[in-house]
Amino acid sequence: MPALRRFRYGVTMIELIVIVGLLLFLAALLLPAVSKVREAAARTQSMNNLKQLTLATINCAETNRGRLPPIAGKLQDQEGSLLFHLLPFIEQAPLFKEAKGHSWNVVRAVIPLYIDPQDVSSVDHLFENAFATTSYAGNWLDFKDGSNRYPASITDGTSNTMMFANRYQICDKTPNAWAYSDIYTWTPMFAYYNLEKFQLTPTQANCDPKMTQSFGPVAVIGLCDGSVRSVSWAISDQTWRAMITPDGGEILGADF
Repeated sequence: MPALRRFRYGVTMIELIVIVGLLLFLAALLLPAVSKVREAAARTQSMNNLKQLTLATINCAETNRGRLPPIAGKLQDQEGSLLFHLLPFIEQAPLFKEAKGHSWNVVRAVIPLYIDPQDVSSVDHLFENAFATTSYAGNWLDFKDGSNRYPASITDGTSNTMMFANRYQICDKTPNAWAYSDIYTWTPMFAYYNLEKFQLTPTQANCDPKMTQSFGPVAVIGLCDGSVRSVSWAISDQTWRAMITPDGGEILGADF
């Protein structure tokens, strides 16, 4: 009987090239979708962080008989920055206790809640290995020296007044240091030097630490009523300024 011929089944080089090509094509199609999902997740995390900050501030004021914490100064027997005074209200009571009454004692502590996932201005979240940075800043006009009260001082309405906004962790070699407790560009604040609209994703060379910055096509802000929203670059300078002032009596534009 004739010998049975054995056949070997395999993939030819041409078939392998076609398969690899198809895989690369599919990967190219998926990458934009994956990127959009990551961006959306980062934006959601950013809004959640700001939500926690605004609610922590309201809780802090209620605990202190309506007194808002200062941008930099003393609240009760504790001396420090605004974000330092919020530590007990963001589940950071042990760190607050470790500070022993002054935020300077914990200036190197990196706090995840204070970092926006969209902010790539610092990798290790430390400036010169000495000051922990943050991606958020408080509205000077809301807090000032700690003499303002919630909600009595916000006569324009808590839903019409900005409380927090984004700021680069490091902007033109200037840190946004969460525990910095003197009035300076290093302090986590805005609206002290000017009321200008946020910078749209500036480079380090064009970044102004006296202003706020966006990490994408829109700015994310926290309002005094505890809500969070996105603001388009198309917003007018007039409406932006009206959102910052807590007692200016302005009427917000239709672009709010």
